[in-house]
Amino acid sequence: MSVRGSKVRTIFKGSLLMRDPLLRLLFLNGLTGLVISGVVLAGLFATNVGQLRYLILKAEDPVLPIVMLAMGLFVTLGSVVMGTAIMMLRDDDRAKGSGGRGRGNGKPGRDARFSGDLQPIRVEVRSRQ
Repeated sequence: MSVRGSKVRTIFKGSLLMRDPLLRLLFLNGLTGLVISGVVLAGLFATNVGQLRYLILKAEDPVLPIVMLAMGLFVTLGSVVMGTAIMMLRDDDRAKGSGGRGRGNGKPGRDARFSGDLQPIRVEVRSRQ
């Protein structure tokens, strides 16, 4: 087991994948999405949802529908897993446990934290004619 691990480390040692943590994150979560899509595909065939297994196996060329279904599942579920990983990344500002959507430092583009004091604002409405 350690021999195989050392070979993998040697192969990826100088690669861009090992140097860039974002690419490594996306790669590993893409592989996770691939595994999940394989499990979903196997589950669809095992349970024969909507007679899908019967339809595909009775097709003239059953490889094409299987590949198309597998690619669709991989793109969909792989994107979900990678997107979830990206959304779970923490900002340096929020890493200290501040919570919320930012510290509200008054700079444009930053959301101020909710202070709890709501005040109504009068808005003029003009009728359309």
